[in-house]
Amino acid sequence: MRPAFLYAPVILAAGLLATHSARAADVLGQPTAKLCFTLHDAALAGGYSWGKGRLFFGSHSYPVKITGGGAVGIGYSKLKGEGTVYNLARLSDINGTYWSVRAEATMARGRNVAVLDNNHGVDIKTTMRTSGAHLAAAVMRLTLRVDPGRERVDTLPTTCSFPIH
Repeated sequence: MRPAFLYAPVILAAGLLATHSARAADVLGQPTAKLCFTLHDAALAGGYSWGKGRLFFGSHSYPVKITGGGAVGIGYSKLKGEGTVYNLARLSDINGTYWSVRAEATMARGRNVAVLDNNHGVDIKTTMRTSGAHLAAAVMRLTLRVDPGRERVDTLPTTCSFPIH
């Protein structure tokens, strides 16, 4: 039987790794909302993106219009995604231009991850499923606009469902 003190470094290292992983998930802050969206991305050198989404914030959901683009790409892809929204204090803070660096290589189907941030301090960590044929490496600029007049009482979904209404 080995003395217990020989296991102490292993237990300490496991504890430090677990603590570090838990903190890494919180780097962006506390999640405050969820965004479900579809996005179309077409490019021939420069790219253009358009789509729509639904923002779940508090006990309501709001339709969101998405437009923007990036540089250096070719092809077309459709993205279905969900984003965890951080640091959203007021509904109006979601409106604005978001920036991200993104690389995509889709042939039939793929996955994509991006973190977007705007000048109101709102961050959106997105995961997307892509379909189409598209190759891009770009600084991406997307503009989000919420329509508060078309809100509805809603609950936060655990996963996004498509199509978005």
